[in-house]
Amino acid sequence: MQARTVSAPAKINIILEVLGRRADGYHDLWSVLTLVDLCDTVTVAPRKRGILLAVRPPVVPPGPENLAFRAAEAFFGTWGRPGGAAITLRKRIPVGGGLGGGSSDAAAVLAALNAMTGRPLMREQLLELAAGLGSDVPFFFSRGTALITGRGEQVADLPPPSPRWLVVALAGEPVSTAWAYGRLPSGKRRVPDPIWTAAAGHTEALLSMAFNRLEEVVFPVRPDLAALKARLAALGAAPVGLTGTGAALFGFAPERAAARAWSAALKAEGGQAWVCRTLRENPIRAAALVG
Repeated sequence: MQARTVSAPAKINIILEVLGRRADGYHDLWSVLTLVDLCDTVTVAPRKRGILLAVRPPVVPPGPENLAFRAAEAFFGTWGRPGGAAITLRKRIPVGGGLGGGSSDAAAVLAALNAMTGRPLMREQLLELAAGLGSDVPFFFSRGTALITGRGEQVADLPPPSPRWLVVALAGEPVSTAWAYGRLPSGKRRVPDPIWTAAAGHTEALLSMAFNRLEEVVFPVRPDLAALKARLAALGAAPVGLTGTGAALFGFAPERAAARAWSAALKAEGGQAWVCRTLRENPIRAAALVG
């Protein structure tokens, strides 16, 4: 078996609507996600037994509390053969930004192990493992742009948008996912906006409708994030939105030069920003070598 290296891209939520709380405590979602080329790098090498995880730089724990570690455990448990893996995560995606870095890393580990061991698991099995690891993980086996429903495990591929430049910007401390969802008012369940559902399948149209329900609860207590959204809009970004529960926001640019200028301006003001481009293909799906 040969070691495998997989790019693990970040995601942004173009639309994130929360329909209501489920009986199991999760929330039903209606969300359009797409991948961007802000990527971690995941390298998986064979070991006779046991799992070793190294994180460079050490911004997240390297033990069983890490989704990438648990992904390897789940893979070998399902495969049913003895084995092990030495995993190295080279982190570039900001931790706790709502960009799905941990979920992407976990999916990349599953994909690398499946390729490394001769494709013993079918796509359906990988998706089942992914759903067991976390609500965001199944998306990272999509083609790269998808409509997400249920608690996140129901993934329907959408046509990718034309490659678009954007800035991903980060402000302040991460926002707790449990806290943000817990602050949503309970009551009558929502339904997706009919304009969104009519546009589903037309990703370019959906891009112009960017919306995140969680901004309603996050921004009042995180004015730094509301100010960052306003700053991106003032620079000329459109659309602009929070991704996940934050603390990262995205702002689309008409061209690379604009995105680079905005990123430089935000950094000059003491912020964190990355120039990114949307991806037409998902490197994790390709690495898994499954249909």
